[in-house]
Amino acid sequence: MKTITIPLWLAAMLAVVPLGLAQQNGDPPARELRATRLTELPTIDGLVTEAFWQDLDVATDFIQQNPDEGQVSAERTEIRVGFDDRNVYIGIICFDSQPENIVVTQNRRDADLVDTDSVQIILDTFDDDQNAFIFGTSPTGVEFDGQVSKAGQTRGGGGGPARAGGGGGGAQRGGAAAFNLNWDGVWSVRAQITERGWESEIAIPFRTLRFKPGAAVWGMNVMRNLRRRNELSYWSPISRAFQFTQVSLAGSLSGLETRTQRNLKLLPYVLGGFSQDYNRVGDQTKFERDVGLDVKYSLTPSVTLDATVNTDFAQVEVDDEQVNLTRFDLFFPEKRSFFLENSGFFEFGTPEQVEIFFSRRIGLDEDRNPVPIDVGARISGKAGPYQIGLLSMQTRSVDGAAPANNYSVARFSRELPNRSSIGVIGVNRQATTDFEDKLPYNRTFGADANIGIGQFGNWFNYVAKTQTPGITESDHAYSSRFEYDDSRHEFHLGYLEVGHNFNPEVGFVQRAGFKKPEYFYRYTHYLNGGPIRSIEPHVLGENWLTLGTNRKESGFEHYHIDSRWQNGGRLGVAFNRNFERLDLPFEVHPGIFIPVGGYQFNETIANFGTDPSATLSFSGSAASGDFYDGSIRSLRGSLGYRKGRNLTWTGSWARNFIELPVGDFNTDLMGLRFNWSFTPKSFFQTFSQYNSRTEQIGHNVRLGLLSTSSTGLYVVFNTANLTRDYLDPHDAQRRTLSRALFVKFNYLLDY
Repeated sequence: MKTITIPLWLAAMLAVVPLGLAQQNGDPPARELRATRLTELPTIDGLVTEAFWQDLDVATDFIQQNPDEGQVSAERTEIRVGFDDRNVYIGIICFDSQPENIVVTQNRRDADLVDTDSVQIILDTFDDDQNAFIFGTSPTGVEFDGQVSKAGQTRGGGGGPARAGGGGGGAQRGGAAAFNLNWDGVWSVRAQITERGWESEIAIPFRTLRFKPGAAVWGMNVMRNLRRRNELSYWSPISRAFQFTQVSLAGSLSGLETRTQRNLKLLPYVLGGFSQDYNRVGDQTKFERDVGLDVKYSLTPSVTLDATVNTDFAQVEVDDEQVNLTRFDLFFPEKRSFFLENSGFFEFGTPEQVEIFFSRRIGLDEDRNPVPIDVGARISGKAGPYQIGLLSMQTRSVDGAAPANNYSVARFSRELPNRSSIGVIGVNRQATTDFEDKLPYNRTFGADANIGIGQFGNWFNYVAKTQTPGITESDHAYSSRFEYDDSRHEFHLGYLEVGHNFNPEVGFVQRAGFKKPEYFYRYTHYLNGGPIRSIEPHVLGENWLTLGTNRKESGFEHYHIDSRWQNGGRLGVAFNRNFERLDLPFEVHPGIFIPVGGYQFNETIANFGTDPSATLSFSGSAASGDFYDGSIRSLRGSLGYRKGRNLTWTGSWARNFIELPVGDFNTDLMGLRFNWSFTPKSFFQTFSQYNSRTEQIGHNVRLGLLSTSSTGLYVVFNTANLTRDYLDPHDAQRRTLSRALFVKFNYLLDY
């Protein structure tokens, strides 16, 4: 493997970063709440009125993070915790002097709790400052849950122009892998709006959690969102430098009596329906009927085995369409629940640029069509300070498209103090049937080391190498990146290098054969009073240089002055400088090729957004500037409307007007989402999309009547239609390209 050296500029920078950047206004005061064993159990009805609740220890005196950092919350909050042998019970009272003004914007499971009154509870069940579960709810009793891993930080790629929302900044700002919203636990919650505000009761089975048996103390913190003030407050105070997922800042939940909990969950499913694909060779209409089984078993209280047989994802949402004006592949995120659960255990690399393991390579072909999965298994969890992730999936061969393959991943990491860790990963694709033009195997190996520096700094490093038959050189990738964020000053410096032949077939690589230095800095100025909460000027610079020759391939500079408003709105203006060198003609639009050459082009952008919790909200941007040797004007907008707490509509439109010496063209991308939540677990959803680039319009319709977080009855209808020359009666092209209707029912058997 290639010898790795730290770039001199990074070494110099680290030499002047004091390791003691650790304190901001001292350590927060320790908070402790004592849980009590209950002899009388609550009726989970959303009313914290049983007399025994008043005898329990209470967590209160919440401290604001925003808008008035360090001040007592404008409204009182009380949290009480009890338990028996089976469950943890949480009683929540959110006092409100104006209960008629409580804001409720969502009523569906895992709804965004940023724009509604809500409470979230984080439980560090290993008390290791690294891993946790989050449970949240709203005045309507929404179920919101997720997993936190790696102390809530995305490994090498968390900074950048798009600041995360919610809990402010921080070196521990998390991403999709650091906070996994797609983990769905089995628990129950009810909530009601009352004369004193709103209140809720929660019951979480011990079997839903993973913990160290016999432990009497867990980490715990609670965040309340008082939406009409856009106020975030915490039981264990968190400064603006950090998010709620900063597990190490949690208080303590003591007095627990935890015992070994073994459990077996069986999730069988049955499916029926039909599909018609008029692009398919042979039988274009297929009638489907199938059965399958998912199994979840606790090998230990902290390690879980998940197995799947004849896996089906008929109930999963469709991808969001994208218009690609670049030379590189688009990134479509994973949406299938089996791969999303515990995904943080397997994350490795630079998100959306160089990902060593990308689960969408399993069970989907290059055109995003399903490839049948016969069987699969995953083991994930903790063994002391070690994180373990093992995955193996077997796919079926598809005539004329792909051989049968076995995909295996092994990921091990060792957690260290102060958000640090070291780890290794191995990924293997092995063909189990012969197939012309397909290599028999592909393997990737990697190691990473992540170091927490003080309280606000993180240094991320990884190195990886691939093995592909017939390739022996320039098959490496490595990265070194330092990030710092103390809420006012945020910056990162990074270096990424990818060899010409780096080829992780079970990963995602946007481009190869380059090295990329980058920098980012943001200053946040907080205002006292007035409609504007903060002003955030920031700058980003990236350069892609050809590996070996150092010739500049691409460049991007971003200068932006953005502002955050007290009601959650925003307003800003930005200037971008772009550079692209084309060694081959680039087909930017069907039939339109940009000639070989080097192109410097700039654009100016204005962005804005209104209060996202309002009945009617709007956000968008307008841009104008150069595009290669021509010009571009872009308009993007999103309009949201809600009726009551159950009905929401969101429409979006993005249009590009592009003029080039070789030809002019426009692109349109439109979407309309509708959601009707009958209850927090029952919904009717539609999603329609139009993409002028593909000249197609698609519809996804889903009805879900769920009994638990992810089990129940699903009815799904998908269709894709061609829009080309739609008004021309002489055009003989088929309008309907594909359609499918499926009914799926799965059920949870919990032993």
